[in-house]
Amino acid sequence: EEEEEEEEEEEGCFVVTKMANTTTTTTTTTTNPDEVETTKHPTAVMVHVVFKCSAIVVYLTCNWFSNDFVIIFVLLTLLLTIDFWWTKNVSGRLLVGLRYWNEVDESTGESKWQFESRDAEGMRLVDATEKRIFWWTIYGAPLVWVLFLTTSLTKLNFNYALVCLMAVGMLMTNTLGYMKCSKDQREQISGLAQRGVLSFITRGYL
Repeated sequence: EEEEEEEEEEEGCFVVTKMANTTTTTTTTTTNPDEVETTKHPTAVMVHVVFKCSAIVVYLTCNWFSNDFVIIFVLLTLLLTIDFWWTKNVSGRLLVGLRYWNEVDESTGESKWQFESRDAEGMRLVDATEKRIFWWTIYGAPLVWVLFLTTSLTKLNFNYALVCLMAVGMLMTNTLGYMKCSKDQREQISGLAQRGVLSFITRGYL
């Protein structure tokens, strides 16, 4: 595949770039000549979902097998770290054509976040089902762990609350990073926020 020149857009300490369409994948065939062939990554999707669910399952069932919090903490930390790494470095690039990272400018010492996405042509190759699965899990997983955090604090179980805080921090880092990469997601969130504000304002007058 031909590589296209990268376009960079400076936004303060953020840099948004266009990613060349160099992902190697298995393509699906289409019967309609007007449809664009999409790329599918069943293994990446399965691993993405398994990692997201495994930490949740272990958190819910860990006391069935062990009462040693140290072992539970280490196991959950390992699962959450693997999930964070896979989502940040593999899932986003393959499933939705997005990537982000942080780097330090050696000349100025300034830390910059880099946000990268495929161009419009490359985004047309993204499979719609895989895209939905990715964003559902990206938004859903932090909500689950916030629920766990609330429950732990209600029960004054501060050890598990610490685990939940760690999980929320890792998951929200990926969520915010990929929202910054995706113009579509930023527009959707902005639209939802505007509709919510308008609904709140007009509720008292209707």
